[in-house]
Amino acid sequence: MDILIGGVSARGLAESAVQSGLRHRIVTVDYFGDFDLGLLCTYRSIKRDLNLPYDPGYLIQASAGLTFDALMYVANLENYPSVVEVMAGGKQILGNSPTVLGLVRDPVTFFECLTNAGISAPKIIIDSEPLDLDFSIRWLRKPLRSGGGHGIAIHLPGDRLETGFFLQEYLDGLPYGAVFAADGRDACLLGISEQLIGRTEFGADDFRYCGSILGPMGTGQAEWGDLVDRIRQVVRAITREFHLVGVNGIDFILKGKTVYPLEVNPRYTASMELVEWAYGLNIFKTHLDACQGRLPDFDLFAYLDAGCFGKAIRFASRDMIFHDPRWWFDRGVRDLPLEGEQIAQGKPICTAFSRGHNRSECYNRLVRAAAEIEWTCLHTTTHIEQQHA
Repeated sequence: MDILIGGVSARGLAESAVQSGLRHRIVTVDYFGDFDLGLLCTYRSIKRDLNLPYDPGYLIQASAGLTFDALMYVANLENYPSVVEVMAGGKQILGNSPTVLGLVRDPVTFFECLTNAGISAPKIIIDSEPLDLDFSIRWLRKPLRSGGGHGIAIHLPGDRLETGFFLQEYLDGLPYGAVFAADGRDACLLGISEQLIGRTEFGADDFRYCGSILGPMGTGQAEWGDLVDRIRQVVRAITREFHLVGVNGIDFILKGKTVYPLEVNPRYTASMELVEWAYGLNIFKTHLDACQGRLPDFDLFAYLDAGCFGKAIRFASRDMIFHDPRWWFDRGVRDLPLEGEQIAQGKPICTAFSRGHNRSECYNRLVRAAAEIEWTCLHTTTHIEQQHA
């Protein structure tokens, strides 16, 4: 089968597809057209082939004329069901349907589902002219088409709520994500990770997603088991309500021992390659199987002692030029620009990975890797050339 993978960045899922050993031909359309994506499959890039900024609609233009039998999508196409439908062009969609996307990504529908299931949830306000807004509550202003933390800000008294945004209660807790496979009726929890948000060590700010650390985070066995059980209940309830299929993710805040789901990402997510690395599950195969009603025989609790696995996106602190992508690739770095590519301040450079016996060790290694990437990009190629010698 020829499978088209489309979205902002296709590298992660395309790499999983190639590593699956399944005999599918993979072709991708995304924005970046990374160096390492070109090592995996045929691709088209909005940035390189169309010389345009990212817009989901341009994925339609980039995919025109490509031959494929089925479509898989990654971020942020869950927010654009109509684009998914047009890109598929009547061919099979391997994942949640456009109808399901429209329901599960609607905040009102999603939070009503949580309330009906007895699951804790933050308060939300959709009205563009909220009356008597309770400012004893701290509010976040979030885009209805959210993704990666872009556009999220603290909502202050006197601020207008613009069209396309809603208010969500700010919860003072730890940001986490969970990933799971679903068959439309039941779900199998695959991993729980801490989300790295706005970390200056990686050049990020505000609420911008910049990485994940997968693992128990130093919790005791009983506490970790309790969290796993609670997240299993949440993803099963959401799966039953929305008939989710394939691999999916959910963002949540952990405040004390209470889980507050924030949103569902009904597609491949950034932390899933950590699950592959840590637990040996191939996400591409797991996704195909789940779409066909087969969930993996997998128990997350069995991996209590696996340690922690991390990834971090390094954002540029200033304008820079990237060199020697092959050298970085051989060191395990991914999402690499082409040789000599200019990276503007605030834009992603590449993704580093680490593992450790605990959260602290894993995180510190990510910080060191990110610092090396930044330093090398800012100091020509001498550093790399010396290590080649």
